[in-house]
Amino acid sequence: MFPRRCHALSRSILTTVAAGALLTSCALSGGSSDDGTTTITYWSWTSGSQEIVDRFNETHDDVQVDFQLIPGGGDGGYSKMFNAVRAGKAPDIMTVEYPQLNSFITQDLIQPMTDWDVAELEDQYPEWTWEQISPTGEDVYALPRDVAPTVLFYRADLFEEYGLTPPETWDDFREAAVRVKELNPEAQLTSLGHNDAGLVASLAWQSGAEWFDTSTGEWSVETGDDNTRRMAALWDDMITEGLVTAEPQFAESHISDLKAGRTLTLVGAPWSAGHLSRYLPELAGTFDVAPIPRWDDEPSAGNLGGSTMALPVGSPNPDAAMVFARWASTSPDAVAAAAPASTAYPANINLQDTWATEVSSANEWVQGMRLPEVTSTAAEEINPAWEWGPDMTESFARLTNATSARIGRDGGLERAVTGWGDAVIDQLRLRGYNVAD
Repeated sequence: MFPRRCHALSRSILTTVAAGALLTSCALSGGSSDDGTTTITYWSWTSGSQEIVDRFNETHDDVQVDFQLIPGGGDGGYSKMFNAVRAGKAPDIMTVEYPQLNSFITQDLIQPMTDWDVAELEDQYPEWTWEQISPTGEDVYALPRDVAPTVLFYRADLFEEYGLTPPETWDDFREAAVRVKELNPEAQLTSLGHNDAGLVASLAWQSGAEWFDTSTGEWSVETGDDNTRRMAALWDDMITEGLVTAEPQFAESHISDLKAGRTLTLVGAPWSAGHLSRYLPELAGTFDVAPIPRWDDEPSAGNLGGSTMALPVGSPNPDAAMVFARWASTSPDAVAAAAPASTAYPANINLQDTWATEVSSANEWVQGMRLPEVTSTAAEEINPAWEWGPDMTESFARLTNATSARIGRDGGLERAVTGWGDAVIDQLRLRGYNVAD
């Protein structure tokens, strides 16, 4: 269905001209105790992390994990990580999302896991995830924890009331938005979370865009392509016509609209069900999930989020950290432990059947939803050709600012994304990257 990505990315174009040397190791708290137990520190903000750590600690003697909750990556978590590693105060292991991995690699802040024989795990993961954790095709820099295929959550009870069915195409989606407004002018089919650059990127990804390409041996950046423009034009038109709204996702106003039935759908990923269950516990049994509407004859999905476990440079106890990372990424026990708190879909193919069983039985909010089957199909439809730029940590912040500033104007999203792409090119050249004309 999708073209295979050509692996031309080399270490020389992944790093800047001014890339520095690896940081030296410096011990944190933890380490070996008198009884031979090694205690490691794990930094993350993802739901289910504490439960995974608790289960690991219950079942292991030689290694124990001290879980430390940090802010979400884009809410200060990544800044905390950058500062800690540079200061020689790195945790033993930490969560890094797929888009931000290159930011850590290009700045020499995470170390390859090659010495821990992780290459033998490659067949357990979708090819596109392995390419993102091993962008040069050589060293492996992280272990995938979950993937996040885009899906559509919808109020099944209100769809029935309004005589709607889940839209199969984006044209159907727009028609449904018109129908909702006709039946209830105070409601809208959905709201676009303009504060989430990852959401905008996932919608472009699902549309067939490829913002970054390294197949020629240099960085190519293109955000003004036809696939991006058709996605942006659809949302621009629906927003300016008043068919849908644009507001920060999961902000108080957004939650209020979902709770009151004024907003009927949410473009999200499997992990979104966990968020919805926490924000809207009283609506258990009213939501279902459907494939994200398609653009063309063939269905496709983007990826919205997804996390990995990365080993920072300066990890005080890398061997013990890798014992935990490998277990958390490959053990059915880890999936079962996280299921009551998290609906994130395991990246490991061998764990996905376990997840389907556990997530439905452990979370009342998910029971009765088609989450397992819709997610499984969507995960197979993710376009594997997508690449991330060398510093999405900074780039996503810029995209969020651009989108938030322009959304709601005629052509606002389209101008924000295309203008952002031009700015990314300028920034990469200033930092010494080899960028195509």
